[in-house]
Amino acid sequence: MKYAGDRGDPYLDSETGVLRNLLGIRDQGGLDKIESTLSFLRTSELRERPVKGKFDLAHLQEIHNRLFQDVYDWAGQIRQVEISKGNTMFAQQIAIQSAAQQIFGQLAKERFLCGLDAEEFSKRAGDYLGEINVLHPFREGNGRTQREFIAQLAQRAGYRIDWGVVSQADMIKASIDAYNGDSSGLASIIREGISDQLFKDNE
Repeated sequence: MKYAGDRGDPYLDSETGVLRNLLGIRDQGGLDKIESTLSFLRTSELRERPVKGKFDLAHLQEIHNRLFQDVYDWAGQIRQVEISKGNTMFAQQIAIQSAAQQIFGQLAKERFLCGLDAEEFSKRAGDYLGEINVLHPFREGNGRTQREFIAQLAQRAGYRIDWGVVSQADMIKASIDAYNGDSSGLASIIREGISDQLFKDNE
């Protein structure tokens, strides 16, 4: 299900309602397919060469830019419209910067969750994933960007995380629950995907 946006949404082709893109694709199915393929390839590159950021909004933006640079000219840019999905209204675009500063400022105070065991890391990472999901700072591609951010956060804390073990249906349900104040589902998903085996980052 795609996002509902403002009337006159400048990101959309006025005739087709499909997101404007660098490839000139004007049908939703075709765009979904090529976007998925290209972002998957970019995800593989990110795993080899992660963003060297400060785990803040700029870090999140750079992940988005690298994932979607082949598809959208606004990759990495904060959305300029309001968006929703179903009954879920995401953060007002005017509040994204200030809300992000609070979220990522607290993450820094918690030393980016380093030194936590797998259970506690999963719990706190689930909390942060839920908060970042409410932000939804981009017009499209938020979920993939958020998951890659959390994967990089896990790597910094000494864990590897595999999102491939998670079904889309479970992720959607857990995200909705987190939006409504219960991030335990996201914590369980993260715990299922990470390894207890700590590793040393050679970067």
